[in-house]
Amino acid sequence: MTPVPADVTVADIGDAVAQLLLVGGVMLVVLTAALAGTTWLVVRRVRRSRRLRRGMDRGRLVVGTVMGDDAGRRLARMRLEVQRSLDAVERSLGAARAQQRPMGDLPSVAAHLQRAGEQLDAELRLAEREPDRELKTAWASWLADQVRDHTRLAADLRRTLHRTGLAADNHHLQRAGDHLALEVQALRVWDSSYRRGRTV
Repeated sequence: MTPVPADVTVADIGDAVAQLLLVGGVMLVVLTAALAGTTWLVVRRVRRSRRLRRGMDRGRLVVGTVMGDDAGRRLARMRLEVQRSLDAVERSLGAARAQQRPMGDLPSVAAHLQRAGEQLDAELRLAEREPDRELKTAWASWLADQVRDHTRLAADLRRTLHRTGLAADNHHLQRAGDHLALEVQALRVWDSSYRRGRTV
């Protein structure tokens, strides 16, 4: 044990301990604030995440299709149908863009369809919360026709995108087939001339 110098007093030791505690306390407060801020940002980002929100909403809708009253189940099924249809349109457009297919004005049509689907989903959500069962049932029947029209239009759009892809694929297959036929013909000519040369 090292001896304490004679000129160091108990007051000096107390001041040093107090400063050490103060610095440690400040560091603890700063680290706690940083951790709280980071946690808040992560939670905020997760709450705002479109994909996560849609996944949670879809899970709630799946539960709604089997629970609750008949009109509520119908409305939940219709909301799922609209969302799945719009997701399929988005996937089809993404695939067409990735393959650089000709799309014409179809992305604009898809954007209009997306807006109509969002408005329809908002109406379905409002109908789900309707407390009067009779009104809720009537509303569900009225909205069913709109959902049917919307999903039919979305399917038509996907079908059109698929047809343009098939036309492009057929064109590539035709070119590959023509190239292969030329190569096969060239090999036959070469083979017959090679055999003739060997027999001579």
